[in-house]
Amino acid sequence: MNRTLTAVAACTLALAACGGPEVDKTNASAAEVAEAVADADGADLKLAAGRWESNLEITEMNAPGMPPEMAQAMKGMLGEAQTFATCLTPEEAAKPTGDFFNKHAENCTYEQFRMGNGRIDAKMTCSQEGNKMTMAMAGTYSPKAYDMAMESQMAGGGQAGMSMKMKVKSAHVGACRGDEDAGSNG
Repeated sequence: MNRTLTAVAACTLALAACGGPEVDKTNASAAEVAEAVADADGADLKLAAGRWESNLEITEMNAPGMPPEMAQAMKGMLGEAQTFATCLTPEEAAKPTGDFFNKHAENCTYEQFRMGNGRIDAKMTCSQEGNKMTMAMAGTYSPKAYDMAMESQMAGGGQAGMSMKMKVKSAHVGACRGDEDAGSNG
């Protein structure tokens, strides 16, 4: 479960790491979206380099067919914020790549990706280890903060039918400290 949350948070950060005045892509890989964003004019809209601290909160979860004890443990996470920090170097802020925040980005396709004027709207599908995750994301961004609402659904594998709704808020808090690790709690 924590691995799924880490992947979801990483995807969200990858989206937010892309700044630009107007980017509109359909059926594109994470690398293609990152390239379009990096090539877009408007450096003032790219994320600030440095330490980013984020909170991910699960607001709704459904896990049909899951053993009751596992489903109960997952539902116990509702309303509890998972926190993590990421270091964005000046080079990464200037030209983000498709896999900076998500090393599994090569397994993801954006069905749609729209970003501009401080708003982001995307739908992506990722496949890994027999699972397919579809995620819709919408929210706002600026060079020093973003706020995103997400919905995800799993198909295939042992997590088929699982769905979640989440919120992610992130803010630039200064220089990197060397202890950043996307996906760590606390």
